[in-house]
Amino acid sequence: MDETAPVTELNPAGLSATPLRRDDMAPPEARDARYEANYDRTTLWYDAFWREDRGEVTVIAPLLLNLARPLSQARVLLDGRPARLRRRRFQRHEIWRLPAPARPERLRVEGEGWVVEAAVGRVRPEPFAGRNVLLTISRNNDLQWVRDHALFHRKTQGAEAFLFIDNGSDAYAPGDIARVIEETGLAAHVVSAPVPYGPVIRGVSNPHRAKFFRPAMMNLARLRYLYGARAVLNSDIDELVWSEGRSVFDMAVAHPIGFAPFRGRWRVPAPEAQPPLRHVDHFVLPEEEHACPIKYAVAPGRLAGRFNWDVHRLERLPFKHRFVRQEAGYWHCAAVSTGWKSSGRLTMPGSGRVDEALRALLRRVLGDGEASS
Repeated sequence: MDETAPVTELNPAGLSATPLRRDDMAPPEARDARYEANYDRTTLWYDAFWREDRGEVTVIAPLLLNLARPLSQARVLLDGRPARLRRRRFQRHEIWRLPAPARPERLRVEGEGWVVEAAVGRVRPEPFAGRNVLLTISRNNDLQWVRDHALFHRKTQGAEAFLFIDNGSDAYAPGDIARVIEETGLAAHVVSAPVPYGPVIRGVSNPHRAKFFRPAMMNLARLRYLYGARAVLNSDIDELVWSEGRSVFDMAVAHPIGFAPFRGRWRVPAPEAQPPLRHVDHFVLPEEEHACPIKYAVAPGRLAGRFNWDVHRLERLPFKHRFVRQEAGYWHCAAVSTGWKSSGRLTMPGSGRVDEALRALLRRVLGDGEASS
């Protein structure tokens, strides 16, 4: 693929042609059909890319688990030359580093009775350098939702670019996503990542522990694309971020470590809203209003850029709740969802109370509910 295009692909290495498989993380009684369809037994690494400024190849991988031993006993080669691999394990992903003063073309691992190999990609910081960037991970979300999400944050937060990680959508092509984003006035780059997302494991203390993909992709973004960005906003397509006085990008840049976390609140569609539902329809308070998990903006060039980014936190950052901002938050739009996790939110009952300020803002920024061109 043309690496100057607004779409790039991962350089994954899979074990399907080898006898190796990642052990299950769920007990037998928890391995339902959804688990079997989404658990990743065969990806050894998601992506490998060369950083000239570091003189090394960086590899982003899911947790190895039982695969750590055969990897430790294997030969690791960059363009046929032995390379030293250093692994660092995080809660749900790993980052490997291999010294490389010049960019290699291929990374190859040769074990006893198995071999895997993949290309080594280039970094792509140029579209994001010095910019305020939206970061999201998505699959098959309606392109009108993508457009509205991008447009809202350009108009209200000063977003300038969008890094969109597409988890194998089959409703449209990655190029369609880039086109829709660019129509809102943002610079767009789409990473095509058609690998397993990971399941929720029912009945265990940490039901998300097998969801390797998302934190791995966030740190792929941090290390391959966004290290030169001014600030990055981590949010999902169904989330609209608000702030008082200044943008969340500016809050992150002004913070001593470059970190601005905030909480969300649910909003549901008005009873009279007709499908297809959009963000602009979501200005009614739910019957039971619960706080949503933390999301955040981060300045990659500050200390916060050195921590690993996770969905709702910076991994291993102590006292994270002391950083939460009260003058920022997000509205979580219940019906802006494909229902892939669960369908309960799609029928979340409303209280009948209208958030008038939000209704006025949504109509001003996104229109009166008619689909934009």
